[in-house]
Amino acid sequence: MSLVISLLLGLLVITLTSSSPLEAAKAFFLGSFSNSYFFGNMLASAVPLILTGLAAAVSFSSSAFNLGLEGQLYFGTLIGTYIAYKLGNFGSWTIVVILGAAFISGGSVAAVSGYLKSKWNVNELISSLLISYSLVYIVNFFLAGPFTDPLAGLAASPYVSEKLMFSKLMLPSSLHSGLLLAIAVSVVIYLIFSRHTWGYELRITGRSQFFASYGGIDVRKTWITAMFLSGGLAALGGMIDVLGIHGRMIKGFSYGYGWNGIAVALIARNNPLLVIPSALFFSYLESGAQVGALMSDITPEVARVIQASVFYLVTAEGLAFFLKKRRRAKTA
Repeated sequence: MSLVISLLLGLLVITLTSSSPLEAAKAFFLGSFSNSYFFGNMLASAVPLILTGLAAAVSFSSSAFNLGLEGQLYFGTLIGTYIAYKLGNFGSWTIVVILGAAFISGGSVAAVSGYLKSKWNVNELISSLLISYSLVYIVNFFLAGPFTDPLAGLAASPYVSEKLMFSKLMLPSSLHSGLLLAIAVSVVIYLIFSRHTWGYELRITGRSQFFASYGGIDVRKTWITAMFLSGGLAALGGMIDVLGIHGRMIKGFSYGYGWNGIAVALIARNNPLLVIPSALFFSYLESGAQVGALMSDITPEVARVIQASVFYLVTAEGLAFFLKKRRRAKTA
């Protein structure tokens, strides 16, 4: 219901601000499907959101609220990009090493918050957020100094080898084969959630940590592991975006990925498979804002207002659901 209301609100804003409401609404809501370029770009922009959505879903399912996805993604991508630049191309295993390095780097940062929560009951919302903000500034320092491309004209790393880039799927759009990898990761996480012992322990811990402890589950270990996997998935999303589209790490390239990933997980109710359509919906709104501004008299600012109103209404219900679940887990 909140989704329908939000879309109707977007239509109302277009009607009030556009001199040609019908044309503007068509551009905003249908423009992404008008040609392969817009459609491919929409799918490409969903790739990092799928992985950050999975990252949030994993931590939320264990009743740990990871707010540091932005910094974890940013830091892990820096490490992965540096290794990609230094290694060059030594075969298919190189990409595995690069993605693994990014995953471990982002996961290690998130695991710190999980450890602080399990050891001294430090609120993971605060610790993950503060660490994330610090990491963003640290990464920006490297992109503007020690690891910058002096010929770039902006704060960015040198380009990685072309042979490390994911193959394009729908030229001339930015869609790349990283989309298939993101979907595969979603399926794997779903299978872990539904069939693996650790997935069961994760879900039980999220529902009631006291019941989980009574049943012999190591709740503290589950929190740390969940946070590590969460941060690793976020960093994986950033690294795939670099290898799929940019070819190098650019300062601020991932702005909003982490927060939108949280919203994606809230809409999906932490279901790894539902994260895929949820991420596509967010990508659709982003694409609609861009296409609407290009093909009609909707200004980018109005398009952003529409986008923000949809985000607020859709995620409010999901946030209420999560907070209710979190309170239940603490009191059960």
